Amino acid sequence: MADSLWMRLRRVRWNKYEVSPAAKKQVPRMLENLASRKEARAMKASHELWVALCSGQVYSAAEPCFPFLIEIMNISEPSVQSEILDLMTHFAQLPNGQSEPIWHKKLRISLNKQSAYFDKLSRSQDAIVADKAKNLLNLLWTSLFDTNRESLLGKRKML
Repeated sequence: MADSLWMRLRRVRWNKYEVSPAAKKQVPRMLENLASRKEARAMKASHELWVALCSGQVYSAAEPCFPFLIEIMNISEPSVQSEILDLMTHFAQLPNGQSEPIWHKKLRISLNKQSAYFDKLSRSQDAIVADKAKNLLNLLWTSLFDTNRESLLGKRKML
């Protein structure tokens, strides 16, 4: 039997990751609340996660949060999906250069691996979810194109 969300959240060593100093609660608690069937609780948690992970910059705790956010998005109402897509869109805007921290690269890889899921969401009956998923995909594809172009240009200079 699969472990519950709260059990898996407790296995992550959250103290290894950075969150915004403005965060008022622990990330695992916010993720648990985001998964709530009570929409008001989930919406409040989405705002708290935004503050913790994206306030002023994207913080490293975004990387271990990512798989939980995908899982929660699968069971959420469109209003909560929309808020999670806002987080993902902010994650997708991280710099993608060679000198960036490893967690940037891991987060970018995780985002790209979920492209098929984001594509499915881009056809959602909820127009807001569909639009946000399309915007996220555009960011991912643009970033992928820019990275490949830079890589090719770098190789060309070496020749």
